Amino acid sequence: MISKKVSTKRLGIVTSLLQLDEQDTFFMFVNEAISRAHLEVFVFDADDLSKDGVVMAKRICRPSTYRTRLNLGKKKVMLKIDDFDLIFLKKDPPIDVSYEYLLKTLIKKKIPTVNHAGGMMKMGTKAYLENFPELTAKTFYSKTVSKTLKCIKAIGNSMIKKSDSSGGRGVRHIRYNSGKFYKYKHKKEILLSEEDLSEIIGKYLEDSLDGTILIVEYLLSAPKRGDKRVVLLDGDILGSYIRLPDVKTGVCVCGDNGVKFCDPTEADYEIARVLRPHLKNHGIGLAALDLLIGKDGVEYLSEINVFNPGFCNLDVVHPELNIKKKIIDMLCLKLGEGC
Repeated sequence: MISKKVSTKRLGIVTSLLQLDEQDTFFMFVNEAISRAHLEVFVFDADDLSKDGVVMAKRICRPSTYRTRLNLGKKKVMLKIDDFDLIFLKKDPPIDVSYEYLLKTLIKKKIPTVNHAGGMMKMGTKAYLENFPELTAKTFYSKTVSKTLKCIKAIGNSMIKKSDSSGGRGVRHIRYNSGKFYKYKHKKEILLSEEDLSEIIGKYLEDSLDGTILIVEYLLSAPKRGDKRVVLLDGDILGSYIRLPDVKTGVCVCGDNGVKFCDPTEADYEIARVLRPHLKNHGIGLAALDLLIGKDGVEYLSEINVFNPGFCNLDVVHPELNIKKKIIDMLCLKLGEGC
């Protein structure tokens, strides 16, 4: 019997080694990837791509940890972006100039990616939630300071955030009552002038990729329960967990608060069903849904995460899923059998 010859495939992982934290799934995936016999694994950041399509990448041959990440592949290799058989986009938002250039280059050259570069640009901002008003808490989308102030007044008790904010960063709790605005620091209410709030809003709009700010109804029960994250693979639910809120701010910050086991509900499966066609149409195989609970007990969709779905935390509460194997198997399937 003649054995089938398997060709070596090149996998590029796009991430910023300096921005990784100890919980980042990068280490899970890169260590699993290099264990595959017919897979060459390289790591590079968006700004490593030159205007002539050349990438200065690091070849990864040894297992990596958070402590050894800066020693990864000290010697860089010069490759054309076309030399990669598949690129795994593991870089967090925001999509800055170099990241946007990389994504557009991948689209132009039709280089296979996970997730799809164009899909990430379309679904990668919170403004995409505008397609699902029936699934979200009361939300307004604004591109001006004046409209944002008007929306805050209309809601009364709100959270404001940039459309491309991530990881709980850049989220502010603002309350409007009896003609006055208030902000919060360590759960303490502080009077905020309209001028100062306008300056904050203006900065948010300036820094946001698509110049959009979200004004979302503040759900009083959400900080107590925490964010529920439902992780999806090809539109199907893998599992879910609760991200515990910070005891001082009441806001979930992904890297610092640990996780709690929580099975998905029938409502979660229904939300995933509604979103599945969107994910498929935009080539999003890896995604997560963030859900907040209202005082009525209803789960509200607060984010569709297509950049970093939180597989590391899922691995903590569901080790039996063997997440790293599932994801690398999925990448290998896209590359062809045998890696």
